[in-house]
Amino acid sequence: MRSNLVKEYLSPVRIMDCSENVENEKALLINRSKQIFIKEKNYLRCYGKGHIILDFGKEMHGGIRVLSHYLEGQKTDLKIRIRFGESVNEACAELGDRGASNDHSVRDMVVLLPDLCDQEWGQTGFRFVRIDFLDEDKEYRLVNVYAASTFRDLPYRGDFECDDPLINEIYRTARYTIYLNMQTNLWEGIKRDRLVWVGDMQPEVLAITDIFGADDCVEDALQLSIEKNPLPCWFGNIPTYSFWFIQILYDYYMKVKNTSFVLKQMPYVQGVLEQLDACVTEDGNIDYTLMSISARTGYFLDWPTNGTKDAKAGNRFMYIFTIENLKKFYKELGLPEDPLCDKLLRKLRKRTETGVEAKQIVAFGYLSEQIPKEEAAAKLTDGGAKGLSTFMSYFILKAIAESHSAAGAIEIMKEYYGGMLSRGATSFWEDFDVEWLKNSGRIDEFTPVGKLDLHGDFGKFCYKGFRHSLCHGWSCGPVQFLVENILGVHVEEAGCRTIRVSPRLGNLKWCKGIFPTPYGEVKISHRVVDGKVVTKTEAPVGVQVIVNGK
Repeated sequence: MRSNLVKEYLSPVRIMDCSENVENEKALLINRSKQIFIKEKNYLRCYGKGHIILDFGKEMHGGIRVLSHYLEGQKTDLKIRIRFGESVNEACAELGDRGASNDHSVRDMVVLLPDLCDQEWGQTGFRFVRIDFLDEDKEYRLVNVYAASTFRDLPYRGDFECDDPLINEIYRTARYTIYLNMQTNLWEGIKRDRLVWVGDMQPEVLAITDIFGADDCVEDALQLSIEKNPLPCWFGNIPTYSFWFIQILYDYYMKVKNTSFVLKQMPYVQGVLEQLDACVTEDGNIDYTLMSISARTGYFLDWPTNGTKDAKAGNRFMYIFTIENLKKFYKELGLPEDPLCDKLLRKLRKRTETGVEAKQIVAFGYLSEQIPKEEAAAKLTDGGAKGLSTFMSYFILKAIAESHSAAGAIEIMKEYYGGMLSRGATSFWEDFDVEWLKNSGRIDEFTPVGKLDLHGDFGKFCYKGFRHSLCHGWSCGPVQFLVENILGVHVEEAGCRTIRVSPRLGNLKWCKGIFPTPYGEVKISHRVVDGKVVTKTEAPVGVQVIVNGK
C-alpha cells in the first residue's frame, strides 16, 4: 500500500504566547533551515519549565516537525508536551476540560526530545500548537518547528467568483474544508471522526464533483462501506444513511457517469428498498421495529433535529425525495424501474406531516413537494440564519432560493457562514448556531474575561466543547449551492453530456465559474447589463450547454 498524500512543511506565522524564560522565540518565524547542524547559532532557548504557543495561520491536517539543537554536557532525552488545537484555547486545554480529548486522533502527548533531533509527531486537525518544556534545570534549544501538513496533490478544477468578497471567501473556505478531508479516504473530520460515514458523504460528494470532477476517494469510500456493511443492515444503524447512499450514487453518476461501478451497486440498492418497504405499513407509518436489524438511532436525519418531533417527518420527506431521484436514476441507466419505488411512494404519501418547524426538514418537505411553496418560504426565512444546519445547508439554501429568492438565500448563507469567518474560522465546522456569537470571543485569540469561549463553551450531542470538530467535510454545502443555484449549473444528461445553465444572481452584479466535466472544463460567466443577465459560456467538445432552457 502506498500513500497518495504529499507533505508540505510550513513555518508558524505568529507567536501567540510564550513564558518569560523563553528567549529568541522569533527565530522560529524566520529560520528556514531544513537540516540541523552542530554549529547552529540562531535558535529558541528555554531554561527550565516553560511554554510557547504557535499559530500556523490556517487549519491543516498533519503534525509538527521539530528540529532541536544540543547543549554540550547536558543529558539528552528532554521531555516536552505537545498540544494541537483547532482553536488557541483548545491548544491550552487539559484533557477532560470541556470535552478536550484524544478521541480518534492524539492531539495531547508527552514525548522525548533528543538533542540534534529532527522528529515528527502528530496526525490530527489543527491550527495552533502549544509546546511545554517539562524538565527543570535543563536548557531547551529549538531551531525550527514546522507544521507537517499532509494533503492530496490535486488541482482545483472548479471555481466560483462574484462581486461580493464575503461570498468568495465562503466559497474558498468551503472548498478548502472538503479538500482537507480527502485524506487516506473521504473522511468526515480530520481531528475527530476520521471515519467514512456514508450519510455524511452526501454534501461532500456534491462539492467534490464541482471542484475536482471524478475522484477515486468517492468510489473507494462507497465500496469499502458496502463491504463492511453487508445486507441486511442500515449504514451506521441509521436508516436514512442507507438512502443517502442511493442519493450519492445518483448524484455522482450524473456528474461522472461511472456506469460499471454503479451497476455493481444496484443489487445493494434493491436490498435497501426492500428493507424500507418492510418498515412502512400500508397506511404510511414508518416503523423500524418491524425489522430485526438495528436502527438504534431512530428517525435520525441530522444532529440538530435528532430526537425532535420533526425527525420522523424528515425521514418521510427524505425518502420521497430520494426515491423520486432513484426513478430518474433507473432511466439514465437504461434499466427497468424497480416496482418498489412506486409502491413506497404511494405508501409514504398517504400521511401528511403538519406543523413542521425545523428548517432542514421544511426544506426537504418543500423539495419533495410535501410542503407548499408559500409555507416553506415563510418558515425557511424566519429568523434569518437561525436554525441552519451545516450538514443540511445545501438543501436549506436551495429550498430558500427556489421558494423565496436567490437574494434571500445568499444573505442567509452570508450571515451563517460569514459568522464563522468573522470569528477566525479558516475551515467550516461540524455545527454552528448564530446564537453562539452573542458575547463570545474568537477562536484565534484567548477569550477575554467576561466573554464565552466560542469553541469550548458551546456544542451539543456528541460534539460538546473542544471535542467539536472545526473542520468537518459535511459543512461544504455552499460549494454546490453557489454552483447550482447562483452560477446555475444543472446536469441534464449523465456524464455532463448536456448541461443547462439557469443563473439566479439575486443582488449580485456578476459571477463567473468553472465547472469540471469528464470532457474538460466548462467556463461560465454572467453579468447584469441594463437589468438583464448576459451569459457567456465556453464548453469542450462532447458537452452541450443550454442557457436558460433555450
